[in-house]
Amino acid sequence: MTIRVAIVDDHPAALFGIERTLANESDLLIVGTCKNSTELVDLLAVNSVDVVLTDFVMKEGRHGDGITMLRFLRRHFPDLRIVVLTSVLSAEILKSIQESDVHVIVSKTDDYGYVSAAIRHVCEQLPFVSPTVDMLLKSNDTVAGQQSDVPRLTKRETEVVRMLAEGLSIQDIAARFSRSPTTISSQKYSAMRKLGIERDAELFRYAISTGMIQASQIALDHEQEQPGKP
Repeated sequence: MTIRVAIVDDHPAALFGIERTLANESDLLIVGTCKNSTELVDLLAVNSVDVVLTDFVMKEGRHGDGITMLRFLRRHFPDLRIVVLTSVLSAEILKSIQESDVHVIVSKTDDYGYVSAAIRHVCEQLPFVSPTVDMLLKSNDTVAGQQSDVPRLTKRETEVVRMLAEGLSIQDIAARFSRSPTTISSQKYSAMRKLGIERDAELFRYAISTGMIQASQIALDHEQEQPGKP
């Protein structure tokens, strides 16, 4: 049986690497590649796709990214199988992905050879995580069991913190979630209270230290936004 796959990633090098990896698999057919959720939904509207292999953090898509995008896909394409391929190293976010009914996750820090295995697992409706994801989740479970007083953010609070750390404004996040800026601001300050954080700079450091975002990626995005700056 041929498995029809759509790939979503906003980094050209990642798209190229994934395509090359899957091209050697005779039972996998790449239907198309996309840079964001807008292009993905447009592709799904006119093509038959069995599995979407998607990055978690992407910009500019009409249907958002992260948990927002996963929930959108679940609502509008209930038969679609989803594999998340991500550089996120936050156990909290990885658990949020699983809680959004996505149980096949591959870390970009692991060998791309795990991707084909993940696709076959999701087609059989079997859970699968690559070694790094497995280690992070197990480590988080151990810490949670030992420290019951560790603050736990809600899924929405976690997403708000991640997006703020990526440089999005309260208004940007509100538009993505179709919520009011007041609601997003309340979720931001609720997260800060739980974490004992008082300033935005501390929130940014928290996002990096927990693996929600990567400092190297933030620097790269900043350089791309200012191409003329030496």
